[in-house]
Amino acid sequence: MPLSRFVLSGLLIALVGCNTTSVPGKNTQTLVASDMSARLQQELSPLFSGTIQRQAEQAVFTPCGSNQQWQLVMDDSFWQQWQQLGSPQTLQASLSGQLSPGAGRGAPFSLEAKHVSRITTDQSICQNSSENYLLKAGNNQPFWSLIIDGQQASLTTPDGVDSYQLTDVTRPAEKQLQLALDNQSGKQATLNLRPGYCQDADSQQWLGYVVTLELDDGQTLSGCAEQGKSLTQQQPAHDWQGHDDTQKADISLVLESNYQAKMIHTRETGPEVIYDGAWQPQNDQTIRVMFNQRMGLPINESITFHWKDNTLTADYRELEAGKAYFDKPLVLTTKDGRENTVTTDSATLPTGSAAVVVAPPATQEIPAGESSFAQNETVLNGAAAIAATSMTSGMANNSSAVMSGTATAATLASFSAGILQASVQADNTIEQALRQFLESSGSQASGTQYRYVKADLNGDGSLDALAEMNWCDKSGCVWLVLQGNNGQYQQVGRLEGFSGTVMVAPSAHNGWFDLLIPSAEQANTYLTLEHDGSAYPSRPAVSNQPQPDPNTLLQLRFEGDNWLTIP
Repeated sequence: MPLSRFVLSGLLIALVGCNTTSVPGKNTQTLVASDMSARLQQELSPLFSGTIQRQAEQAVFTPCGSNQQWQLVMDDSFWQQWQQLGSPQTLQASLSGQLSPGAGRGAPFSLEAKHVSRITTDQSICQNSSENYLLKAGNNQPFWSLIIDGQQASLTTPDGVDSYQLTDVTRPAEKQLQLALDNQSGKQATLNLRPGYCQDADSQQWLGYVVTLELDDGQTLSGCAEQGKSLTQQQPAHDWQGHDDTQKADISLVLESNYQAKMIHTRETGPEVIYDGAWQPQNDQTIRVMFNQRMGLPINESITFHWKDNTLTADYRELEAGKAYFDKPLVLTTKDGRENTVTTDSATLPTGSAAVVVAPPATQEIPAGESSFAQNETVLNGAAAIAATSMTSGMANNSSAVMSGTATAATLASFSAGILQASVQADNTIEQALRQFLESSGSQASGTQYRYVKADLNGDGSLDALAEMNWCDKSGCVWLVLQGNNGQYQQVGRLEGFSGTVMVAPSAHNGWFDLLIPSAEQANTYLTLEHDGSAYPSRPAVSNQPQPDPNTLLQLRFEGDNWLTIP
C-alpha cells in the first residue's frame, strides 16, 4: 500500500501542534498520553531495517548502513508475498525478530523474523530511516491517515486534521491490539490492529497490520498500518564509556545505528583488546550485545545491559559454557553523560574481586582473590576451545612479580579460571606445525593421531596450543607445546610422563604460566612444569609451592578416545 499522501500528513502534524491550546482541567492528559505511549512501545517490538536478499533456498539480511550479512529465517507466508511482488532479487524491509549468534563459533549472526512491519521493492526504508513515528495507519481509497509519534496522534481526512491523545492500550484478543484516542474537543476514536500482510491493488509494498479506525460519528475506516520509531523511543546508538578503578581498565562500547557493536578494553599496561559483534534492543529496556570476534578470532559471547537514565548496567557476561559474573556491576554512560565509573552497593553485592565462569545452572559463589571482568576473557567451547586472554597490570592481591626462578603471580598476562575440552576439530595451522616438527625429526607425519587445546600460555595476546600425541605408554603420553604468532604455530617444547588433565596456574615463570599435573599417587596434589626461560622441562616435578585451590585453575581436559589423524 503506497500511502503516498502520508507525506502531506507529516507536514500537517507540525501545524496541529502549533494550534494546540491549554484547557483548564486537562493538565493530566499529557501524563496519561506519555504513559500510554510507553505502554504501546512495550507491545511493539523494536524493528530492524535493511535489505533482504534471497540466495538459493536461503536468505540474508543486511541492516541499513551496514555491510554485515545476517542469516535470515522467514516463514512461508513471507515468501508468498515475495512472489506476489514479482520475486525480486532484493527487498527492503523493517521487521522485528530475535537476533542470535550463528550456527558456528564466529559465524554470522542469525535473525529469526517474528513480525514484518513493511516490505517494499524500492529503497525508501533505508533512505527514510531517520523518520520518527511509533505507528502509521491509513488508506488511499478513501483517503485517511493516522500518525502516532509517541506524544500525540494526528488524524488527517478530507475534512481536515484533528489532534488526538493516546489514552488506552489493550489487547482484546491474543493477536489484536486496540488503541483508544481522545482529543480536547471531546472526540473519540478507536484503532484496531491485527497482524497480517496488507496491500493496495496498485502497491509495490506490503504493510504488517490490517486496521480499522472507528470514529465517534459512526464512521469505520479500514486500511493498513506499519510500525516505526517513536520520538520518545531514543535508540541507544551511542559511544558508551566506563572505567574500572580496581583493575585500571577503561571500557569503551560503541553501538552503531546499523546494529554493529565494538567493545574495547584498554589497560594502563598491555595492548587493547577489541571485540566486534552486533546488538539488539529489547522490549523491557534491556540491550543484548553479542560478540562473534575477539581480536579477529572467532568467539561466541554476549552481555545484557539494563538501559535506564542514560546508563547501561550489566551484572555478567554470557559465555558458551555459562556465565562470568562481574565483581562489580559494569556501569557505562555516554560520553556527554555523567562521570564514568563502576559503582557498587556494598550492602547487596558479593565481596569477591573476581569474575568466575559458572556452568549453568549457576550455583557457585564468586570466589575472592581472582581477577575482575576486565581480565577474565576465557571462552569455552567443546569443539574449538579458546582461552582468550590479554595483557594486564597484575593479578589481584599481587602488585608486582619478579620473573625469576620463584613462583609469582603473573603480571605480564591475564588469567581466567575455567574448563577447556580438547578439540577434535581439525585446524590447518596446528596440523602444519605438527607435520613440520615430525618430518624434521625423521618421524612419519601421515597417520599420526593427536588432539589439542588452544590457550594463551605466555600472555602475548596470541593463542598458543598444547597438543597431546597418541604416543602413550604406562608413564603417559608425549605432548608438544606450540607457540602462536599471528595465527601460525611453532613447536617450542616437548613434554612426557603424564596424561589426562593439564592445569594452567595463575603463577608464572619467565613469562609463561606454570603447568600443573594432578598427581596419580596423592589426591589434591599437583606436579609442576615451570618454564626455565627457554622451554618447559620435559617431565613434571614435585612442587615446593603451596597446593592451589582447583577453582583458581584453568583446566585443559584431554579425555576419552577421540583423536584427530594427520592425513
